[in-house]
Amino acid sequence: MSRFLLLLISFIITFPVFSQTSHDFLIKGLQLFSGQQYQAAIEAFTKAIELNSAKDEAWFKRGQANLELGRINQAANDFSEVIALSPKHGEAYYFRALTGVKKGEYTEALQDLNRALEIDSALVQAYILRAELGEKAGRNGEVMTDLNRAIGMAPNHSNAYFLRARQWSKNKNFEKAYEDLSQAIVLDPEHAEMRLERSHLCMSQGLFEQAAEDLSIAIDSGLDYADNYQLRAKAYFQAQRYAEAIADYTMLINTFSRRTDLVYFQRGLSRMQVNDLTGACQDLRKAAKLGHAEAEKKAKEICK
Repeated sequence: MSRFLLLLISFIITFPVFSQTSHDFLIKGLQLFSGQQYQAAIEAFTKAIELNSAKDEAWFKRGQANLELGRINQAANDFSEVIALSPKHGEAYYFRALTGVKKGEYTEALQDLNRALEIDSALVQAYILRAELGEKAGRNGEVMTDLNRAIGMAPNHSNAYFLRARQWSKNKNFEKAYEDLSQAIVLDPEHAEMRLERSHLCMSQGLFEQAAEDLSIAIDSGLDYADNYQLRAKAYFQAQRYAEAIADYTMLINTFSRRTDLVYFQRGLSRMQVNDLTGACQDLRKAAKLGHAEAEKKAKEICK
């Protein structure tokens, strides 16, 4: 093999024939983003920007990757660059609004959402986020308008139904609130907050079996707080599922150290219902010592 050929092969191996372009790095970044490799995606998008700073898609996707990693300020800066390059990029305004909400800059976020929807009236997420801001600010009429539009465009969006149910509840329209919450849960059956919200509604309407079921799913999904166990115990008691009520009250006493007069009184009443008079009397006397007048009266009636 000639010396010239060896040098040519060495050159080809050392230096690629085709250098990578801004578009190549953009495609690589999109693939990494799709695989949730956000840091690597950011590095690829950054190289795309370095080679072509006018490429708004690279700025936009880098902003989304920064948002996924919780880098709110970096994300906001990237979306601002997109807007500077493409003033009619509706999604960039929406995503910058998201960063504004996370930073507590609600006025600026609302302005961005309004602009996003002026540019693209089909941005369902922008209607929903604007509704959330409206709910916080008490603009209930505007909230309903946005949620109705969102549901009309995306009838499978569970959070829109969830938010609208809250509005119905505020308006004391429990039937419609229950209907929307139920639809939201059909679309997202393991959503703990939706289950908890419906459980409160069910308790107010006397639907105790449904309330207990929703609370069980909420608790199993991570909302395993003392208040939720106490509410479920009440639901079980009202549904005449006394053994389960006793188990929850015992959990409150032993695990959460919620040794209040009310908890002992309610467990005492539950024990009465299963004919555990010894246990019932113990609980009623403890409740009475803690100042529960009705427990003291009940103890005098049934305890020897």
